[in-house]
Amino acid sequence: MAELTDSPPPGGAAAPLEQLSEEELAARDGELSRVEMEVRRRLAPLQAELGVLTAERGRIATEKRRRERQAQMRKRQEVRSEVREGAAPSLLEAVSSPEPPAFGERSFSELEFLLETGGVVLLGYPGSKTQTLQMTDGRDTAQVSDLAEARRLYRLGWEFGVPARPGVRVHTPGTRLERLLAAERCFVRPRGE
Repeated sequence: MAELTDSPPPGGAAAPLEQLSEEELAARDGELSRVEMEVRRRLAPLQAELGVLTAERGRIATEKRRRERQAQMRKRQEVRSEVREGAAPSLLEAVSSPEPPAFGERSFSELEFLLETGGVVLLGYPGSKTQTLQMTDGRDTAQVSDLAEARRLYRLGWEFGVPARPGVRVHTPGTRLERLLAAERCFVRPRGE
């Protein structure tokens, strides 16, 4: 690497620029320009190599995203098939059936809630620490966190939602997006299956 012969190292005990004559300042500027051009000349092949590496990493990232999207699409198709075939009952079916579902009366944290489209949703409000289902008897409301309690209240005549807003409140994981669904449009299965 080319070094500045007439100038001290950066941060060294150099004379302040204000004390240099016009000729010394011009010489220093010329030497810095020469060294900078030499460094840029030597960096050019490395920058070209870096450009190739960056482009290849971009291609790899694109391929990874493509594969992730395909995996998500396959998973959603599987969920839609489960829903069509009745393997994932609707929340209404799971709660209103005289017998508990095949997977039992689990806590909502042990269950996965699905849309007809195959998307996964969580019960309750975004940001809640636990999944809850609101139920009402027309006057009072309850926050239910397991299927057993939801089934018990439903047998007593309670409905999904609150008096002014019937339905099941769901939100998309990791977002603030929430909505109310009819209980027959929200499907349930054990988590991880």
